[in-house]
Amino acid sequence: MKKIFRKKIFAFFLSGLLVLALSLPVFADMGPKPSVTLKLYYTPGQRYAVTLLGNTALNGPWTAPADYRERMGSREAWEAFRNYPAPEGYYFLGYFQEYPGDADAEFVWGYYPPNKFYVLLYNIETGTFYRSQEPVERYAFSSEWQVLLDSQDGLRVYHNRNDSDILSSFAARVLITLILELTWGILLFGLRGPAQRNLIGKVNLATQIILNLGLCYGTLYLGPMWGNFLYFALEVLVFSVEAFVYNRYLPWPEGKKSHPILYALTANLLSFGIGLELNTHCTNTQIRLIGLVCLALWYAGPWLCRKLRKVQNAQ
Repeated sequence: MKKIFRKKIFAFFLSGLLVLALSLPVFADMGPKPSVTLKLYYTPGQRYAVTLLGNTALNGPWTAPADYRERMGSREAWEAFRNYPAPEGYYFLGYFQEYPGDADAEFVWGYYPPNKFYVLLYNIETGTFYRSQEPVERYAFSSEWQVLLDSQDGLRVYHNRNDSDILSSFAARVLITLILELTWGILLFGLRGPAQRNLIGKVNLATQIILNLGLCYGTLYLGPMWGNFLYFALEVLVFSVEAFVYNRYLPWPEGKKSHPILYALTANLLSFGIGLELNTHCTNTQIRLIGLVCLALWYAGPWLCRKLRKVQNAQ
């Protein structure tokens, strides 16, 4: 009976992951959100529009030629980009941003950005185009460049890579996942002992590192479709490893029925759901801040509970 129950749980988990892999963009637990950010430096006082000419005609929801929609921005800028003679093998995918002419601005393509592209800047006031001399290729999930517009040198693109930001964002996601799954185990399964927390923490740390590194590689080098399937395989691997280790080595609280596989399943689904919401609605900076808040609550929470109990007992 126990084996049948385990098989049903595992089949349910695989079915859910397959649906997610086929219908959602690549989001794994607290996995990083792919994005391209350009720090723009140009002559202030004039209106500009910026886009990326991607090296594929279809990239996630973006297609070439793209039909105009009001939410994209002004029709004038859209028509200018659509009619621009892009280099062979590169396409206008319909995404662009407009700027009123501030001295410094930031362009962000945060959902399925192209992997390789030309930067194209359009001066709306004069009708002049400026394009990067060479195509640029993403080097990480959060790839950043500085874009300088010079009247003589034209448009120049420089790497703005900050390894400390990449590492801190990665650490924040792993930290949030660890705290979520540890808290889930404490509240619903009574896994409060030091030995239990240590095992869960070590296993989660190892699996999250593998999952995030695999996700980075898949989305950056394999593209959306194969990245989804790699994520699906890694998520199955993570659940299988956690379920095996918890079933064999996780000491269960006395007097409680053992449910290590159920804990592994629900904890993974919880962290996936929270991670999806964070990646949809939060920037990397906000996720780092949430990670610090979670860490503070993790240590301050028990102390606050003890203080509240003392106050209640005193009354």
